[in-house]
Amino acid sequence: MDQAGDSPAIRFGVFEADLRTGELRKAGRKVQIQEQPFCVLVSLLERPGELVTRDELRQKLWQSGTFVDFDTGLNKAITKIRDVLEDSASSPRFIETLPKRGYRFIAPIEKMTPAPEGRAASPAPPAAIPSEAQPSGAESPRGAFGYGGRAKVAAAGLAVLLLLAGIAWLRWPRERTPAGLRSIAVLPLDNLSGDSDQEYFADGLTDELITDLAQIHSLRVISRTSVMQFKHTKKNLPTIATELNVDAVVEGSVVRSGNNVRVTAQLLDARQDRHLWAASYEREMADIIGLQGQVAKAIADQVKVKLTPEEDARLAKQRPTNPEAYDALLKGRFLWNKRNPAAAEKAIDYFRQAAGKEPGNAPAWAALAGCYASLGADIGSADPAKVVPEARAAAARALELDSNLAEAHAALAKIKLWYDWDWTGAEREFLRAIELNPNDSATHLLYSHYFQVRKRFGEALEENRRALNLAPLDILGSVHLAWLYCDSRDGDRAVKQSKRVLEMDPAFTGAHLWVARGYEQQGKWPEAIAAYEQTRDSYSVGYLAGVAHAWAASGNRRQADVALAKLKEFSKQNYVSPLAFAEYYAARGDRDRAFEWLEKGYRQRAPGLIDLEVNYVWDTLRTDPRFHSLERRIGF
Repeated sequence: MDQAGDSPAIRFGVFEADLRTGELRKAGRKVQIQEQPFCVLVSLLERPGELVTRDELRQKLWQSGTFVDFDTGLNKAITKIRDVLEDSASSPRFIETLPKRGYRFIAPIEKMTPAPEGRAASPAPPAAIPSEAQPSGAESPRGAFGYGGRAKVAAAGLAVLLLLAGIAWLRWPRERTPAGLRSIAVLPLDNLSGDSDQEYFADGLTDELITDLAQIHSLRVISRTSVMQFKHTKKNLPTIATELNVDAVVEGSVVRSGNNVRVTAQLLDARQDRHLWAASYEREMADIIGLQGQVAKAIADQVKVKLTPEEDARLAKQRPTNPEAYDALLKGRFLWNKRNPAAAEKAIDYFRQAAGKEPGNAPAWAALAGCYASLGADIGSADPAKVVPEARAAAARALELDSNLAEAHAALAKIKLWYDWDWTGAEREFLRAIELNPNDSATHLLYSHYFQVRKRFGEALEENRRALNLAPLDILGSVHLAWLYCDSRDGDRAVKQSKRVLEMDPAFTGAHLWVARGYEQQGKWPEAIAAYEQTRDSYSVGYLAGVAHAWAASGNRRQADVALAKLKEFSKQNYVSPLAFAEYYAARGDRDRAFEWLEKGYRQRAPGLIDLEVNYVWDTLRTDPRFHSLERRIGF
């Protein structure tokens, strides 16, 4: 049995155990685990799938006699490991208990070469793969990367094998990517169909290609929100590469004619502005999924990234699709990416068309789930009671069709976070989504908000930075940073960050809301109200609710009453969260009315209640027993 200790690190799920340093990381972040539980974990990782008896653990770990009560010590160590891994004894994903006998590590493991702090580990070099893993007569990994021919080395003796293994180990990082291409941006594909109405199709294929490449763990792939800013750009390649901080860029075009699609793509070394590769692919619409995978696989081959078997299988997907369903899906995504209520409502119609024409289309169901969830949460234009059941049903259907669809897990994470208040379930889904697609900046951003509402601000900040690393020009990530500062009671930094966003994009008037909130925290009421006024035409609910709260908190009752009357009038024709009224009455000092509206929000499962612990607007209510009752019911 090949020992885990032969490799300096082991990956399982989103976790990595670094055997050199005795550290455990989750999705690249170090997690706290004591020495004894870590040693127990390593002992199980050394023999994956095998029973490790309690006696064996006693002999290996407790033989020094430091722990007098072995049974209690081992039980505590296993409990600690499960807490860190978020595992369950009754329904284990990692560690299975065999009563009175011992434990078994049941999840797949992968040997890794640990990367520097803060970066994901790389797969272990080919020499660490046991020779029996190679198919008979197949080319060995060393041969594939220039380290030798077929797996004949075993016959040459153990000394030669070890020598070659050492050479391979030392050369692996440099040879794996000769050009050092570790990050990539797919620029918007040009629509050469001669029909401007086909723009959504070119953008859609760009998104699909980004999504395919983003699932490769060893490659940093820039998100669509940043690359779309270079649509029809006249900037040169080195400038784009600098702004996105990437090594390589993919450019290309799409031509759609009748039932045929032709995609031309070229890969360029962005640092040296030189051409590396180009190819053209043509398929019928029914085989568009295969075309996408083929292009992504070719790019992965050219940048010489190491694909896991799962990644290779995903890129090799070959399933026929209904052209009309695919078309509807791309139209829906084109609209949803506008991130406004009217466009989202239209997007839902297209996603429903796609799912109706092709009921087995998991991405269509996942997109439908995400769109419904957003309408009741971050977009906030719909009554959660009306959209949550639709979102939940669509997410369940998507996962039933494809349990490895990152988009579906991300949608379910949003539902569990914003609506179900299922903290453990939400984080589990976030981690699974990130495991399947580590380059999805939107999921990292939402995961940052999960940490934020749990008052784990350091982790929230780190996850926000990950999102911005994948989407360096994304306004949403920068705005969320202002929100994070606000919830951590740093109003001054919230104002400064919001103003930086406005320097990036003066048209993004929503940033004024966080300017206002930052000023509110500092008691600068005239400045706060002036900032809210900047959103009057663009953010009706945010403006009306915000200015009503500001006038009430500043003590100007006459202006507060006028603002409240406008908010009530607006709510007759539009959905307004009960929390908007609760905020007003809390600022006014009317606790009874504030709790009446908070209870309405609780009954509606108002998504904003997840901010209860961190939102400063509730500070005047925190000492009230009714507030403590609400906290307990939500699960804080």
